[in-house]
Amino acid sequence: MANEPTRVGILGLGRSGWNIHAAGLAELGDDYRIVAAADPAPERRAEAETRFGCATHAEPADVIADPQVELVIVATPSHTHVPLTVAALEAGKHVVVEKPMAQSTAEVDTMIEAAQKAGRVLTCFQNSRFDPAFMAIREVIGSGRLGELVLIRRSHHRFARRADWQTLRKFGGGELPNTASHFLDQVLLLLGDGPLDLFADLRRTLAAGDAEDHVKLVLKTKTGLTADIESSSTVATPQPAWMIAGTAGGLVSTDDGGLKVRWCDPDALAELRVDEGPAADRRYGTGEQIDWHEQTIEVEPPGGQRTALYYQRLAATLRDGAELFVTPESVRRQIEIIERAREQTGLL
Repeated sequence: MANEPTRVGILGLGRSGWNIHAAGLAELGDDYRIVAAADPAPERRAEAETRFGCATHAEPADVIADPQVELVIVATPSHTHVPLTVAALEAGKHVVVEKPMAQSTAEVDTMIEAAQKAGRVLTCFQNSRFDPAFMAIREVIGSGRLGELVLIRRSHHRFARRADWQTLRKFGGGELPNTASHFLDQVLLLLGDGPLDLFADLRRTLAAGDAEDHVKLVLKTKTGLTADIESSSTVATPQPAWMIAGTAGGLVSTDDGGLKVRWCDPDALAELRVDEGPAADRRYGTGEQIDWHEQTIEVEPPGGQRTALYYQRLAATLRDGAELFVTPESVRRQIEIIERAREQTGLL
């Protein structure tokens, strides 16, 4: 078994299930084999049968009950994630559930309990942890070049009017759980553990449904580090995806998706002493010249790399017992922030 591909059943052959999960797994033939899939659309099932030679079903329950399936990927609409995940775990399957993992921390706890009881792996598809720019940012921060972090800004801007099911709250729709959750997940990893103060602004502006399409979150740690997250369909003048400021430097995203890093050596700076007298020459500032260091980091477009890395790490867990990279407990913290933001803004 250790050298055989993990046998996969995919629930949902829509944008995520087909374009991301099925397509990504097809590139990792040595580690995974799609043996079953479920979707209510006959043409999608026929396409899966042709491409993968797998069994297909109209109902997710048939895939979950298939004894050939070891790993179930839940790529169905958001409001179905919890019951399908719990059913798959209770059937003895490992589960990858698309984000949002759930709508509340209570639901996450139910899923974790089901996984522990079944002795199976439960994880969430937070593939943005493998975003090339994000991994480069973590390396820069880890090097200490930026000093003590003061501000993190993460932005995802565009101007787009949506009218699909993700604009409806009854289906678990909304910008916050379905798009901003990626960026919230990244920022929480940079902020580290500990309690967070939260300001949230969620608005429905252009979308046809009743769910928010504009998200503004401000998170603050007890040490003062502040994170500003914007994920919006209502910005016609996008700002850089990343901007991070520290006491020794900072970084910003470039137009081509790379990073520009600028930092100095704090030990090389002259000691500052407060002068309480009138400003010399009626000017403020010390006039010091800082010896800046600069680096431009080229970053590959995300493409399918994030999905491949995610499933490679998962294969190491399933077959070799490696530590799970995206734990449900780490995603629970994200769901807690989403839940608090909805409560704060009345968008429950």
